[in-house]
Amino acid sequence: MSTSKKRLLYIAPDHYSFYKTILEGFEKFSDYEVQFAFSNRAEGFKYKNFGQRVYNFFLKLLTGKNIKKIYEKEYFERKINEYEKYDIAYINRPDILTEKQLEEITNKCNKSIVYYWDSFEKIEGQFETMKYFDKVYSFDKYDCKKYGMIKGYNFFYNSDNSKEPEYDVFFLGTYDDRYNNLINILERISSQNLHAHATLFSYDKGLSKTVNHKNISFIHKIVPFNEAFIYNQNTTIILDIQHATQVGLSFRPYEALGLKKKLITTNPYIKEYDFYNPNNIFIWDENTESIPESFLQTPYEDIPEDIYNKYKLENWVKTILS
Repeated sequence: MSTSKKRLLYIAPDHYSFYKTILEGFEKFSDYEVQFAFSNRAEGFKYKNFGQRVYNFFLKLLTGKNIKKIYEKEYFERKINEYEKYDIAYINRPDILTEKQLEEITNKCNKSIVYYWDSFEKIEGQFETMKYFDKVYSFDKYDCKKYGMIKGYNFFYNSDNSKEPEYDVFFLGTYDDRYNNLINILERISSQNLHAHATLFSYDKGLSKTVNHKNISFIHKIVPFNEAFIYNQNTTIILDIQHATQVGLSFRPYEALGLKKKLITTNPYIKEYDFYNPNNIFIWDENTESIPESFLQTPYEDIPEDIYNKYKLENWVKTILS
C-alpha cells in the first residue's frame, strides 16, 4: 500500500536570498515535500498602478490599514494552510511572526524546529519564541549554555576552486562598525606586498565619495547569499572580521573550508572547531603586525574527509531534520 510523501513547512524571511540555499538543500537532500512561505513579504505583490500606491498611502494615513500588509497576511495564511498537517516545520527568524501565527503553525505540525542564526543579544524578541519549538538550535555557544539550546553549525554549499585568483586576500561584507579594523588589517597586509582588497555593501551611493580608500570598493546592491562564493573564488585567502558581540562563526570560515582556501579571521573562537588547522587558519588579534611568512608560503592542508563532509549542506540538512 502506498503512503503519501512526508511534508515539511519551511518559513523564512527574504534576507540576502539566504532562504534559497536552505530551500534547495531541503528539496535536494531530504525526502520531504517542501512547502515554503515568506515571513516578511508576499510573492507576486505589485501595485497595479501609481494611483493604487497613492491610495494606499492615504489609506495608511487615515485608517491605519495597508493594502500591502493585507495582501501579505492573506498570502501567508494561504501558503501555510495549503495542507492540513505537516510532519515538520522549520523556521528562521520566528521573531518576525506573531504569537498567533506561531501557535497556528506549530499546531499544524508534528514537530517544530528553529535555528537562531543570530544571538539573543543582537536580535530582541527571539527568546520569547523558544517555547513554540520542539528542537531549538543556535550558533551562539553562550546562548546555548544559558538557554539549553543545541549548538548548531553552518555549512558550505560550493567547492569549485578552479578559478585563478585576482587577489591575495579579500573581504566581502557590509559597511559597518568594523570598517576601521578592516582598514587597519588591509593596510598591514598590503605592506607585505600582498594584493588585499575589500568590497563593501551600502545603500548610500554617495559613500564612496566621502569614504575613499585604495583597498576598498563599494557596491550598492545586496549580493545574494547563494552568489557570495563567487567573490571568494577570486582570492587566495579569505578574510573574516567578526562583529563586536559575535561568538559563533560566520559563513566565511565555512566557505573557505568548502573552497579549500586559507582563512584570516579575527574570531578566536574558531580554535574550538574540529576543522581548525593553524596551517590553514590564521587568527588576527590586536597584537598582530603582519601575517607570518610560514602561513603565506605553505600550501593549504586538506583536513580529514569525515570532517570536511560533516560541513556540507547535505549533511547539515540531514542533521537538522533528524
